[in-house]
Amino acid sequence: MPAMPSRRLEDRIRELCARVLYEKGTDWQKTVHQLQLAIQEHSLRITNKTAAATVGGKPEVIVERRDRSAIKTGSEG
Repeated sequence: MPAMPSRRLEDRIRELCARVLYEKGTDWQKTVHQLQLAIQEHSLRITNKTAAATVGGKPEVIVERRDRSAIKTGSEG
């Protein structure tokens, strides 16, 4: 399974969470497995970002994409 961009991965996790509520049988098991993999990938990405910021000594390196526009316009919040 190829890596997904962060935002798409978060959207995928939301979609899988919604699907888990309604699916039954083997479809449910497949969806839960896909959800577990997506959550593991997300966790690994967060771990890597945290480690990079800690080792680099620059915690400001971690800026969520949705927060970037607020920083550019100067309207954080």
